Amino acid sequence: MNSKFSFWPPFLLFSLIYLISMAFDLPSSVSAALKVMPIFLLIALVFRAQVKPLYLWPALLFSACGDVLLALPINNSFTFGLSAFLLAQLSYAVGFYRERATSLTAKAKSRLSFVIIISLGLAAIILPKTGELLIPVAIYLTAIIAMACCACLHQTKQATLFTGVLLFVLSDSLIAINKFVLPFTGSDIAIMVTYYAAQALIVTAALMHRRKKDAPQVQT
Repeated sequence: MNSKFSFWPPFLLFSLIYLISMAFDLPSSVSAALKVMPIFLLIALVFRAQVKPLYLWPALLFSACGDVLLALPINNSFTFGLSAFLLAQLSYAVGFYRERATSLTAKAKSRLSFVIIISLGLAAIILPKTGELLIPVAIYLTAIIAMACCACLHQTKQATLFTGVLLFVLSDSLIAINKFVLPFTGSDIAIMVTYYAAQALIVTAALMHRRKKDAPQVQT
């Protein structure tokens, strides 16, 4: 089990390498490879885990595809990348919902209320500025909010999963705000820091939850 933690130093290292590389004019293929490396490391972490939720596979693989598509200078890269991340969000949403708690606690209700309020605010700020991309952006916003709502219902009592999901919502919101509403300095760094942190927290929480849930079966 301790060997799993050896993945985190390289994850942090490659995340930092990509963040630093953003200051240089690297070939798009090199930039894409560096960008997706931390997600590949998370995929490796899932592969090595003794027990794992199956939804992590499509969620991370579609995320990796989205990273590459957004980094490459191809036609409609934003739309293709958005589509890949849409599938990643739906994978997470379905997985979280399948691991939902049997009853809705007061904490879950508070989290749901918070997510709904944030969702309405984001929709009001972003959607009027999206122009011809209104429909795909609205669909994506619905998917990521669905993921966040499903995370509110998850069985885990720890805040790690919900924190990771909120960071994912924040990262995608920064992308939309920077692209459609108000471009701002340092947006690329802020987007990637929150994105890497989100994926790491979600994967960590999902693996820990499954390991605790299946502990008796693993020990026998």
